[in-house]
Amino acid sequence: MAVRNYNDWYLIHKEELMKKIGAEDHTAGESLTAEVVRYSHLKNHLLAEDHEPADIIIAHDDDGSLDECAEILIKDYFAAHPEINLLYGDEDRIAEDGVHLDPWFKSEWAPDTFLSTFYFGNVIAFRSSAFALINPGKRRTANYESAASLREDSLDEERARTNEDDGPVRAWIYGTLCLKLAQADGGYTKRRSAKWQEFPIGHIPEVLYHGDHKVELWNGNLIKESLTGRYSVDSAYTRLISIIIPSKDNPEMLARCVRSIEKHASVPHEIIIVDNGSNEVNRRRVRELVDEINEDGRCLYIFKRMGFNMPAFYNLGAQYANGEMLLFLHDDIVVQKRGWLSHLSEKAKLPYVGAVGMKLLYPSSNIIQHAGITSVESGIVYKLQYCRNEESYYFDFNKGVRNMLAMSGACIMVRAELFREIGGFDEENFPAYGGDIDFCWRIFEKGYYNVVRNNMYLFYYESYSPENSKTKEERELQRPGEIKRLYELHPEISRRDPYYHRYLTQDAKEARFKINLDDTSVK
Repeated sequence: MAVRNYNDWYLIHKEELMKKIGAEDHTAGESLTAEVVRYSHLKNHLLAEDHEPADIIIAHDDDGSLDECAEILIKDYFAAHPEINLLYGDEDRIAEDGVHLDPWFKSEWAPDTFLSTFYFGNVIAFRSSAFALINPGKRRTANYESAASLREDSLDEERARTNEDDGPVRAWIYGTLCLKLAQADGGYTKRRSAKWQEFPIGHIPEVLYHGDHKVELWNGNLIKESLTGRYSVDSAYTRLISIIIPSKDNPEMLARCVRSIEKHASVPHEIIIVDNGSNEVNRRRVRELVDEINEDGRCLYIFKRMGFNMPAFYNLGAQYANGEMLLFLHDDIVVQKRGWLSHLSEKAKLPYVGAVGMKLLYPSSNIIQHAGITSVESGIVYKLQYCRNEESYYFDFNKGVRNMLAMSGACIMVRAELFREIGGFDEENFPAYGGDIDFCWRIFEKGYYNVVRNNMYLFYYESYSPENSKTKEERELQRPGEIKRLYELHPEISRRDPYYHRYLTQDAKEARFKINLDDTSVK
């Protein structure tokens, strides 16, 4: 059978999955009891007066059905992972003619993506014993809800079943049940660096649910007043941010960058300019720029003749930084809107978060340059590069906050203490290419979660500077060797990116999210 589309792929893949399931021992999973509950009934089901739940609760949206393999896979997963209390799976939809469409292949546990949108989607499963963690003493509905609220719950349930208004039901499932289970299980704490490949929330990378309609993402605003990184203006004013900008013989672009920062930054910050060898005329122009904005002494100019080595420039600037937060920024970045610095720091300040970046667009355009960096079998890929930002790609990937393995070194913020913990950028191994990726990967390997804010953007005049133009050819010659070194230093990450599904294309030349039609095997 020729594989022409997702439906073809799914049918062959499902046949392979059924063979795999048939050949496995399910004794451990069969020892667990399970109940299947629709989302509209879940809250009242869990809080029912005379109900003792099964070991596993499998919940799914009313508008669709579980796959025939879902219960087996879920019970087997929980049996094999006694430390996991909450999990989710992948999904698609079935058209009226029975064709499978719109697969949603999800990443491993991504705490900040979760806060941006409920990417668990239409199927979740959890241990009933874990529910006791967020409902201590086995409180029932009548213990803490009034008769009026009980009646309202029933109305919410009825509205959800009839698709009139499922907002309250979704808010409870998303913002109360799943968020609290994730918090209780360590979903918003640093992972153990010794087991950095393991996640506290489970994910079954197979289609467990088939919807009747294309997925509409649940709004992240359903989570109210959580303590896991919501934006706070007051908090942003309590920490100094050191902005480190390398620049050589590029005074016009540097001035544009710095002035855009000054125009759109209202939180405490200092600017550290690292110049690795500008000529005297351009040095004088940079000093004039520094004097222009340096009335309160918060701009420092460092001059040191050095060959091109971005990690070394960043490390040098960090030595002079006074801030609690470090923002590493290229001189060809131009800020567009207020709030960008606060939103970067509001994520970077969190103890479980590592590096934080932002979506970058090509100058004076709506074309994506960077929305996060993915590792595939054939190399490194800037996902959605050259795509139009006004469109929505792969379940709003380019619109929300996303956990990613790595981001462009053109804009990276990190806590100063974390920068010191990992030893800064590796200037010895990656002077020309890959230093930003290595930096992010080492942070991830320490157990932190890296974040790209695709809900905001900066303009990036990539390689417009004279320095970049002069050294670009030399850097391209160094690139293959440094990429090889990157893979040698991080063999596990380079083989499998946890934020990119194993069934999506592994072609580094493909910027969009597409199914790998050439491989229908079960992985």
